[in-house]
Amino acid sequence: MQFINYFFASIISFLGLLAGVILVEICPEEQKPLERFFNLSRKIILMLVFLFLFFYYANNIVYALILIGFFLFLLFMQYKISNLLKKSMLTYALLGILFYLSSKNTNLFVIESSLLFLYGLPAASLMYSRKEKNHYVLLFYNIGFVITANLAFFV
Repeated sequence: MQFINYFFASIISFLGLLAGVILVEICPEEQKPLERFFNLSRKIILMLVFLFLFFYYANNIVYALILIGFFLFLLFMQYKISNLLKKSMLTYALLGILFYLSSKNTNLFVIESSLLFLYGLPAASLMYSRKEKNHYVLLFYNIGFVITANLAFFV
């Protein structure tokens, strides 16, 4: 895969956060009632990201163990860190590595890129606060996804 295609795919996957902010800006009255749905959909999409990667790398024990380790770390982190922005920052940095691992197969890459975009919608909808107008903070904290995904491409 060429780097320019990979780079733009990482940017588009990251823009799911911006789409989530726009979603809350359009209909802010729905943010509170749909909070439970956003939490559930975020967890389901994250599970799907790991499942697709795990099934692709199931025959390679080393990659499968790394994926299981990442998944267990994210589960542990969900309960230990209370600040949603810090939790999201670490999650997106790990998702950048998983984004790179999916680039070996074009079909898997398309699925993972789409899932990461969809993950950003509920994640940003949960973290965004209209009172504080924290959309710049939200995007800045999670830019680690683009950085780790593109650095992993060159390593």
